[in-house]
Amino acid sequence: MTEIGFGLTFTTLDVKKACGEANVFSSFEEVERGLRESGYIADLVTTMTVYLAAKLHKPLLLEGPAGSGKTQLAYAVAAAATTTVERLQCYEGIDDEKAIGKFDEALQSLCVELKAKAGDVDWTSLRTELHSQDFFTAGALMRALLSEKPCVLLIDELDKVGHAFEAQAFKRACSCFGLGRYLYYFTGVWVDLDERKRPTNIPQLFGWATPQGWREGLRPNNSVRANSNGKSGEPSTTESQSKSLNAEIEAMADPLGRGLYRGILRDLARVWNPREIQDAAVQQKVLEYMRAAERGLRRLEAALDETGPETLAAILKRFGLNSLERVDTLEMLKRVVLEVEGSHQKSQI
Repeated sequence: MTEIGFGLTFTTLDVKKACGEANVFSSFEEVERGLRESGYIADLVTTMTVYLAAKLHKPLLLEGPAGSGKTQLAYAVAAAATTTVERLQCYEGIDDEKAIGKFDEALQSLCVELKAKAGDVDWTSLRTELHSQDFFTAGALMRALLSEKPCVLLIDELDKVGHAFEAQAFKRACSCFGLGRYLYYFTGVWVDLDERKRPTNIPQLFGWATPQGWREGLRPNNSVRANSNGKSGEPSTTESQSKSLNAEIEAMADPLGRGLYRGILRDLARVWNPREIQDAAVQQKVLEYMRAAERGLRRLEAALDETGPETLAAILKRFGLNSLERVDTLEMLKRVVLEVEGSHQKSQI
C-alpha cells in the first residue's frame, strides 16, 4: 500500500511575504541549484513543481512507496530556502492537540495557586494570562504559523489519520489557522510550458488566497450572491444557468470517454474540471463541442457496423494511436470517422 507523502506549504504571518511581495525562491534556477547543493537529485518535473508551488503558495501532495524520497524532499527544499522544517507525523489516533498544541494545565494550576497565595488577585487579568502563549505548548501547525520567516510544513503519512481526525480536528485546525483555503479549494492552475518544459508565464495568486484578501471578505467560488432584486441568500439567475451548463457538461463524460472529454476541456477551457470554468460563453462552447463529438461517435459506430472493428484498428494505427481512447480532439475524431466511412465506400465499389 502506498503512503501519502506530505503537504508542503510555505507559511508565514507576515502579510507582505504571504501576499507574494516576497517569495521563497526568486527563480527556477535557484530551486534547481539549492536542491542540488543539498544533495537531493530531482528531475525537471519535480524541481518545476516545487518552484511553482512556492510561487503560488500552494501545498504539494506526494504519494509513493516508502523510501522514494518524499520526506527527504521537504528537508531538501528547506535547505535550499535556508529555512526550517516543522513536521507533523501522522498516525492512527492522532488528535488536534498533537497538530495544534494544548495548554499546560499543570502549569496553569500552579500559577493560580501561587497568585492566590500572594494576596489579592485580578482574576480578569489572570484569566487572560493563563490563556496566553506562555502556557501553551504549540504543535507543528501552530509553530509553522508563528514562524518568523517562511518555513516548510511537513505533514507526513497523512493517509494514516482516522476519519474523525480528518473530518473534524485537522480540518478545523487548518480553517482556524488559515490553511483551510488551500485544502478546501485546492483546484488546478493551468501553466503553459515551453519546449524546454519551463513555464512561459507565472500565474498570479488569487486575491482570496492572500491573508489580506481573506480579511477583506474575498472568498473562492462564492455560491450565495445578490439576485436581480438585490436580495441575498438565493442563487442568482446567472449562477443557476452556470450550474445547469456544468451539469450537462459533466453528463457527457461517460458518452465521450476520458480522452475526448478531457481533451475538449483542455483545448477550449484550459481546465480539467468543468466546475472551474467561470465564463458562461466558454461553458456553452464546450458543451457544443462535446455534443458534436457525441454525434461523431454515433456516426463512427454506425460505420463500424458495416466495416467491422478491424478497420478501426488499422486506421488508428496509421494515425499512431493504439485505441479510440487516445483520440482527444474533435478534429482527430472527424478524421477517423471519415477514414472509416471512406473504407466502407471503397468496399462497396
